[in-house]
Amino acid sequence: MADSAGRPWSRTNQLTLAAAERLGVEVRGLGSEHSDFFMVLRAPGRPEVLISKTRSPFLTQVAQTLSNNKFLSRERLASRGVPVVPQRLFDEGWDPRSVDGARAAAKEWLEAHGELVLKPNGGNRGVGVVSGVRDRSGFEAAYAFARALDRDEEVVAEPYLPGVNVRVAVVGGRALAAAIVQRPALIGDGARDCAALLAELDADPRRATWERRELLPLDRFDPEMVAERLAASGRVAEDVLAPGERVELSFEEAEVVDCTDTLHPGWRRCAEQAAAALGVDVGGVDLRGLPEALFEAGPVPGAHAACVLEVNVLPALHLHALPTRGQPRPVFEAFVRYCVQLPGAPAPCASIEL
Repeated sequence: MADSAGRPWSRTNQLTLAAAERLGVEVRGLGSEHSDFFMVLRAPGRPEVLISKTRSPFLTQVAQTLSNNKFLSRERLASRGVPVVPQRLFDEGWDPRSVDGARAAAKEWLEAHGELVLKPNGGNRGVGVVSGVRDRSGFEAAYAFARALDRDEEVVAEPYLPGVNVRVAVVGGRALAAAIVQRPALIGDGARDCAALLAELDADPRRATWERRELLPLDRFDPEMVAERLAASGRVAEDVLAPGERVELSFEEAEVVDCTDTLHPGWRRCAEQAAAALGVDVGGVDLRGLPEALFEAGPVPGAHAACVLEVNVLPALHLHALPTRGQPRPVFEAFVRYCVQLPGAPAPCASIEL
């Protein structure tokens, strides 16, 4: 699927274009040169609107910047009763490798939680995330890796939460779809090196590339990102992992399983509340926790059996339109309806609640 000049759109824009056509909404590119980051939508009798991927025309830069700051956005959500994962912030002035207080804080958290996850404070799509941190050397290596990928050189440390990852799609302030997202991992067998293990994952016919633009649910792995993730634990592609040893590749998906009808309604309301508190009208709310805490019970403030991890301004709506298992959800139709304000669509809701 291409623009009016025959230049290809990305998967997200293909899905937006197809939804717009079904709704009778015209779509065109912006400018004389093709850009996959912008599309113009026009519904009959309504003004044109500009969108960027799945950013609505109503989203503010302030809301986007706030939601991208994990530490501040979680503090804000917690102040409104949203259960969020516990966290500690480390940076240049609070470096666990050189500042005694920060070193002690890292040691305290390792002892208290046993296993940690470190992330760039401003990261997204799982880039720079290191899980399975269990000792001081691992903490310092993960900190250095995550900090190098953060614009402000800030790193968030959080306890590892057992359970499943659930992404909730909020469009126009309404939670419309949910999916369990399983992350891929290189799993050692004691014989093959990391490159061979990655090749096996990449051979999945459900993985797309820019050269192969069918509407497939998964993406092939970026070799540079894999190399960076291996380097964070002192490994290279030629290394052989011990049997059962895992290196999680948190920036891609292995399976996406629709769970819209089974997620507890309380978590749907929680996702809406979290998005509204940050001024995110179209977003993906990440939940993590035990299945029974997500599907059999609603949120419990202060409890950590299940928590909100973050609110993503770019919600990867394709996860819900193209799940690997389960029912596809019409999230792109809802997105287009909201952006051009077709009858019945929610009113713009991108103001930050104070």
